[in-house]
Amino acid sequence: MQKGRWIVTKVVAWLVVLLLSMQVVIASENSATVYHGNTKSKIFHHEGCRYFNCSKCKAVFSSRQSAVDSGYRPCRVCKP
Repeated sequence: MQKGRWIVTKVVAWLVVLLLSMQVVIASENSATVYHGNTKSKIFHHEGCRYFNCSKCKAVFSSRQSAVDSGYRPCRVCKP
């Protein structure tokens, strides 16, 4: 293989990797994060927390800031 052609192949490969990684970042930014708040304790949890689906977690927030503004504090387990 010629040296110039080898360099072009490397550049194209890196561009493909870059484009694929950008798609992953964009997809993760578009996913909606949901928080559940325990109405009794006023603690809110991230969706990965073991307490996310507790029986008293009736409040639903679309952002961390909206939970804090509503008087809830972050869970000490999941630290949202």
